[in-house]
Amino acid sequence: MTYAYKLMDSPVGQLKLVANGERLAAILWENDKPNRVRLGTSIEANDRPILIESERQLNEYFAGKRQAFDLALDFQGTEFQKKVWHALLTIPFGQTRSYKEIALQIGNVNAVRAVGAANGKNPISIVAPCHRVIGASGELTGFAGGLANKMLLLSLEAGQTSLEAAADGAIATSASAPAPAPAHKVEARAKPARHAPSVGTQASLFGN
Repeated sequence: MTYAYKLMDSPVGQLKLVANGERLAAILWENDKPNRVRLGTSIEANDRPILIESERQLNEYFAGKRQAFDLALDFQGTEFQKKVWHALLTIPFGQTRSYKEIALQIGNVNAVRAVGAANGKNPISIVAPCHRVIGASGELTGFAGGLANKMLLLSLEAGQTSLEAAADGAIATSASAPAPAPAHKVEARAKPARHAPSVGTQASLFGN
């Protein structure tokens, strides 16, 4: 199977958008580990409609003008991984979930570690919002795009007008503060109140 890709500059670094036919199969980070998401051979195709549309919607998201994505998705993984990634799509904009809550949602309370592993393998970053999954005590945990980018995405969703504004705010804070606040405290300021998971518009676009 040959995939098509398009490179996109963004406030969180260069992103690689990957399509399988007319579905979005991956959004990979600039410094992504080579084996984190395995999709096989890909060719550059800047004119692929799904990739152009994905870039447009991502730019709207970064500008603070979009809260939900409307894209056809193609997840490639195990059935368990797909359950976890499907659950990610139901986390509303501006909210977070713990790994335990995701495990409960997919019906396997004992699968917290497995949920964490699947979350780390999420191929469609940002659109399937693995950045909204945090530790049980509220701390920011491992993230393929880096914890700084995770904090920026959560700050954007907490009410910043754009990701550039979120980044500027983070820089200003670090410049004026004598020492950085612990991760769980920083995240707590950005984290809105939780409520029970609800199905978002993205969930219906989940590709089996």
